Amino acid sequence: MNWPAAALVVLSLLCLLLAGSLTSAVMGARSFFQDRSELRLRPIDPGRFADANRALQSSGKDRIVIFGDSRAHQTTVSGDTGSAWQVVSRGVSGESSVQASYRFQNDVIDLRPRVVLIVTGINDAVAAANLPGMERAAVANLKANVSRFAQEAAASGAVAIVSTIVRPTTPRLIRRPFWSDRVYALIDEVNAHIRGLAADNVLILDADELLVGDKTTLPWHLATDEVHLSKEAHKLLAARLDEMLRPLRPGAAH
Repeated sequence: MNWPAAALVVLSLLCLLLAGSLTSAVMGARSFFQDRSELRLRPIDPGRFADANRALQSSGKDRIVIFGDSRAHQTTVSGDTGSAWQVVSRGVSGESSVQASYRFQNDVIDLRPRVVLIVTGINDAVAAANLPGMERAAVANLKANVSRFAQEAAASGAVAIVSTIVRPTTPRLIRRPFWSDRVYALIDEVNAHIRGLAADNVLILDADELLVGDKTTLPWHLATDEVHLSKEAHKLLAARLDEMLRPLRPGAAH
């Protein structure tokens, strides 16, 4: 292959890569703005799952409700958990813990679950990091909301499993102008609070320790974008959740 032809091939490959990156960015932005547009029109929506909640029938299995934001919505369970429990997803993309607090009674307590998995906080943390004047109030509200969710679930007779917040991955260049690295320190602070909630009926699923550990940011192979987790990440979390749920099944030895 001569040099002009080789250069053309390289240029073509670069164009394809660029086109793929732009397509991915546009699709991500479209989804982002759709979620945010819906939340602007219905920022507080305690009746969001009203029809689904009314239609929910007992399956004869103990019920686990997965409550929170898009990470909760995307949470998967293992086949073992899926066969042993009635799994009910009540996650809303783009929602903060403040917004979620208005539907906790309807979407969790009123469903009388045996277990509640609480996955929330990433949207609070990202917003707080980008709004320095509101940072401390936002972090305080997030801590208070997570504490309330855990305590009210436990008081209802359920076991609360609270997930720590998985730190985001390194932002792409296209996201950099709208990103603050303060988010990592804020999440570390909130995660320390979450770990301190552990009690008899409040268990901690340390998702951040499992997926990020001693690294600074979430490895890219465990992410689909800055804040969302890959299928591989969800598979690892599903396995850990299954371990935590196994002793909670009826008839399990304690």
